[in-house]
Amino acid sequence: MRQSVPLLLLLFGACSQKVEVTVFAGSWDQVEQQYVVYGVDSVRVACRPFRDVYYVELLIDSIRVGVDTFPGPMSTFVWDASQLPEAGIHKLQARAISGSREYLSLELTATVGYRSRLLVDGSGDSLWVYRPDGRRDTGFVPLAGGDPVSSRFVVGCESVVFLSQKRLYGSAVPDAEAQPVDSVANGIYSCDASPVSHAKVFDGYPAGTAHLFYKDWFEPKVQLTHDSDYVLIDSSRFTCIDNTGPVYSPDGQRIAYYRRSKCLVAGDPHEGETRQDVFVMNRSGTSLANLTPGLDNGYFSGLTWTFDGRWVLFREGTNAAPERVLAANLLGHAVEVAGLSPVVMACSPTDSTLVYIDAGDHRLRSEKLAWTADTLYPGDAGTVLTDGTFGSYIDWVKYSGQ
Repeated sequence: MRQSVPLLLLLFGACSQKVEVTVFAGSWDQVEQQYVVYGVDSVRVACRPFRDVYYVELLIDSIRVGVDTFPGPMSTFVWDASQLPEAGIHKLQARAISGSREYLSLELTATVGYRSRLLVDGSGDSLWVYRPDGRRDTGFVPLAGGDPVSSRFVVGCESVVFLSQKRLYGSAVPDAEAQPVDSVANGIYSCDASPVSHAKVFDGYPAGTAHLFYKDWFEPKVQLTHDSDYVLIDSSRFTCIDNTGPVYSPDGQRIAYYRRSKCLVAGDPHEGETRQDVFVMNRSGTSLANLTPGLDNGYFSGLTWTFDGRWVLFREGTNAAPERVLAANLLGHAVEVAGLSPVVMACSPTDSTLVYIDAGDHRLRSEKLAWTADTLYPGDAGTVLTDGTFGSYIDWVKYSGQ
């Protein structure tokens, strides 16, 4: 019995000792002066002393999300923030149980970081990179004297492709020297990069008709459309005379593009008529679908997909200020989206936000959209992201640099 008394006193003293609990999560953003988390992150909880801590709980927004029943000096929890809205603020707290007592940490505030980036053309040869809140990241000059156009982020935002002097170039971010990627005999006029791979699609003139081409890494380009291609519209055969403005779907499996075609069949009721439509095809060039069969002829441009791949938005008209903005679903049902006047626009890859360069003041603006199966419309009045003025190219993709 004499030997047990000091042991009992020791246990009583240990159990009564206060446990200091501290939560660590994300990384400190010097600009924003806050902790930021990206994607799947680790949350660590330190307990001092830890010898008599029975278990440790992690609470996010007051909800228990994890328990460590064999805690050491540091417990580690996995927090998957990849599906949470960008810029969302969350409260993290830990609870340690020691004997009959519990000890709470101070609350840690963590913000979900922006997982996407905007790429727009700036002044001179510069391309400017922005976060969706309008804060500018480091810009770069991809090709001195090259006047880059149709600039597009390659998957992960680690490099860009763009056109200069009607040739396709690529450049690593932020300041690597641009390298030629490909060319077409009579020039390339627009391009896009897959959001899920290193594939590119672009339009060019091998002869008198604009066609679409696919290129993966350093493999030879593959021509997706051809002079003899035709589609049936109103039971008549319309042969393509222009295929331009290709844009990848969010999953990289389909390509939306502008197609101008003409009925060349002698004696056909539509002989000599010209059609202008928005089409979608598989990335291999198969399974064409007309998104605008019920629209009057119009020049369509500035195509962009909603993040869920259900709608394609585009401009109608040839001026900087469009006649109207339209949206079409994959069943060929098109509606007008009122209240927008974009020179160019891009839908968010992660939510319902649309950014665009306004035709009136050339500022970069942001607006929420809302849609159902059969209609699409702006959800708010829109906000100005920056006070600067911009040109006529914009891209918005998922960012994997964090």
